[in-house]
Amino acid sequence: MRKHKASYSILTMALTAMILLTACGGGGGDALKGTWEGRSEDMAWTWTFDGKGGCKTENEYGIKDEGTYTIDGNDVTIKLSYWDDPIVYQYKIDGDQLSLTTDETWRPNYELTKK
Repeated sequence: MRKHKASYSILTMALTAMILLTACGGGGGDALKGTWEGRSEDMAWTWTFDGKGGCKTENEYGIKDEGTYTIDGNDVTIKLSYWDDPIVYQYKIDGDQLSLTTDETWRPNYELTKK
């Protein structure tokens, strides 16, 4: 009977911890979620990440696009509808600043500020 009580106690503590982490947002979350404004090398951009794998962009000329993204460590893979292939960016967040950089030299890098 003691083994069963111990098992139930451990299970109860584990479930309680999971509930608390979920309620407090301690489950990691999506660091990119939100709207970010800034520049690539040649124009102003607004990026919006919905926190669920969807994103939208708009440049200073009013050209809009939307697509998807996935995060893996410090990499974010973005696929917009106008792009032939997904692009892998390394992202870095410092306070309200977001840098998106890629090793593909013909692709733009972005320096953005959270709106």
